[in-house]
Amino acid sequence: MEMNYVKGHEEQKGKGLFKVLLAVMSLLTIMAVMAFSDVRKPAVAGMFYPETKAELSKQIKHFLDNVKYRKVKGELIALIVPHAGYDYSGQVAAYAYKELEGRRFKRVILIGPSHHVTFDGISVGEFDYYETPLGRVEVDRDFANKLVKSGGKISFIRAAHLREHSLEVQLPFLQTVLRKEFKIVPLIFGNSSFKNSQNLAISLAKLVDEDTLIVCSTDWSHYHDYETAKKMDRKGIDAVLQGDIASFAEMLEKGECEACGVPAVITTMLLADSLGVNKIQLLKYANSGDVTGDRSKVVGYAAIAFAYESSPLSDEEKKELLMIARKTLESYLSKKKVPEFKVPKGTLMERRGAFVTLTKDGKLRGCIGYIQPIKPLAEAVQDMAIAAATRDTRFPSVIRSELPEIEIEISVLSKLQKVNNIDEIKIGRDGLYIIKGLRSGLLLPQVATDWGWDRKQFLEEVCYKAGLPKDAWKDEDTILYRFSADVFHE
Repeated sequence: MEMNYVKGHEEQKGKGLFKVLLAVMSLLTIMAVMAFSDVRKPAVAGMFYPETKAELSKQIKHFLDNVKYRKVKGELIALIVPHAGYDYSGQVAAYAYKELEGRRFKRVILIGPSHHVTFDGISVGEFDYYETPLGRVEVDRDFANKLVKSGGKISFIRAAHLREHSLEVQLPFLQTVLRKEFKIVPLIFGNSSFKNSQNLAISLAKLVDEDTLIVCSTDWSHYHDYETAKKMDRKGIDAVLQGDIASFAEMLEKGECEACGVPAVITTMLLADSLGVNKIQLLKYANSGDVTGDRSKVVGYAAIAFAYESSPLSDEEKKELLMIARKTLESYLSKKKVPEFKVPKGTLMERRGAFVTLTKDGKLRGCIGYIQPIKPLAEAVQDMAIAAATRDTRFPSVIRSELPEIEIEISVLSKLQKVNNIDEIKIGRDGLYIIKGLRSGLLLPQVATDWGWDRKQFLEEVCYKAGLPKDAWKDEDTILYRFSADVFHE
């Protein structure tokens, strides 16, 4: 017994030493990897923000503590933040970063302008890590490589990142508010090209998921007097809040507003619809004159949030939407006139995707909708009621005399969610939207139920709807989304 005990004790001791040795070897391996990693070192620590960890943490905590509460209730998708020195714009930035407390993101896409290197295209920072006094943040190299392969003048131009502050100043805030591990994808525009913004937006829309946050870095007007700056900034910010890219671009061209991160802002606005944004909210505006007291030449700063917020529809609101659809059809089909309705602020004024389906004697007579939340719900229902009656190419246009026999059904869509595994799809709950190249197709949730399809049949049918082979949903370059819908009818 004694010999067995001693032997067992020695075996356990040996195992313990082996575990310690493995731990030491793992630590040494990690240290070696870190030592030979490609690290983008801080370029503006001690200039744009404090260079010591203690001072930096203290300043960021002070800024965040000054923001008493969060304003965004729904799903946060993107932020616009300033990038001046913390003493000037840090408090405004804190209003954006306060919104991240308690939220979790695995990846942050950082988009900003180049202040030092001019080039045609976008440079993705394919370093291993970015470093600040608060530590290192890992770069999502896999995601970065996919972006480069997508084309659109996206490459790695090292010089564009080495001295650039527009992205670096965002990192300490992110390291503070996102407690759990996250990776970054640093993107710098070399020039203001709408085509480059458009290409990047398209590439990002195919890759980002619900665990990804977009952070757009820009300051606004530069070196005008206080009142002039406020007027210019108000114009530009209002265009962003309305999602009006055309007006924003026109005002920039006329010099009515300014932003040093124009391509980053336009990319974010282009992405907004693709990612389901239905609420754009100004969290805070100020300029350097509010901080220094010198109002002769100021720089403008804004914190803006892009989110998806949805409220459940009440029975009364559903009746209101059905009434709007019915009266719109009566007016348009008899007088070619779209009636106006006084819609109170609330759920019916939220931007939501919506489909209107018309049936006659139980058979489909027309169905068209907005997939993305691009218009207020009441307005979307009006538009799609007319479209379903007159622009569904599968059927002749509905005529006024048919209306008594027409039944109206409305489907109010949730935000699109990318399907990573087909097991996520639930028949009866989810609709499907498929994109492959220039082809796309959508089937509402009720279609699968009405036809008694299983998941595989539903996937094949949405492929057919898009004019694709039945197994196209399996292809790597196919993007598949699911969504739910609140469906109601007369």
